[in-house]
Amino acid sequence: MTTVFFHGLRGAVRLRAAVVLATPGFRADLSQDHVPEALVTEVAAQDVRGKQDPASLLGALAARELTTASPAGDDDPFSRGVFVSTRRGNQRSVRAFAGALAAGRRSPSTFSVAGYNIVAQSTARELAARGPSVVLAGQRATLDGALFLAALRLGSGAIRTGYVGHVTWLPDATGRSGEGLAVLAAVEHVDSAVSVSEQHVVALDPADLYAPRGTDGPGGAPAAEDFAAAHRVAPLLADSRTAGVR
Repeated sequence: MTTVFFHGLRGAVRLRAAVVLATPGFRADLSQDHVPEALVTEVAAQDVRGKQDPASLLGALAARELTTASPAGDDDPFSRGVFVSTRRGNQRSVRAFAGALAAGRRSPSTFSVAGYNIVAQSTARELAARGPSVVLAGQRATLDGALFLAALRLGSGAIRTGYVGHVTWLPDATGRSGEGLAVLAAVEHVDSAVSVSEQHVVALDPADLYAPRGTDGPGGAPAAEDFAAAHRVAPLLADSRTAGVR
């Protein structure tokens, strides 16, 4: 298991279980970035088509797979929190709403600035999580940033289980299809004095989580934040798959 320490915070967080879902093109990109395809669940194009935004559907699909692989260890839904980073959010939903406003079919008073948060809400619904549901949005949004938000709540005792995710949807030129990625992990608080293998310990400085790092991918290409999210949980996935073979 991977244990993450944040400088300045008491204790640490341990990643207990994780899943990585990706559409075919995104899965191929991950394999080129040295994330084995065997660790990534492929999502068919028809699975992210529906009334919901593709980003929200990806989050919900990841939640279902994680629940199947690792059911919640508690009976209190209010003790579970969801923290999701998304660089682009629910673009299709926001654009559709903006178009309705421009055409005069919707009142400006009904406009919501919470479009990004739909990803976390759809994920939380599938996880039966009724604790805090938070999205870290923007081009530099990362899984580690969302993990830090979870660490704060876990360390305070506000929740007992955190679900940390990273969701990206990159629409094609038509806006009717695209490529996407969803990473989701269940995390828990552990005492900083716990004995863990050095190869599974990661130390992070909160000040570095939101610093500029390079540039976004060209056009609709994946960015470093997307690959970093998959790499963060890859050791945990590899360990779980190996254990399952024994």
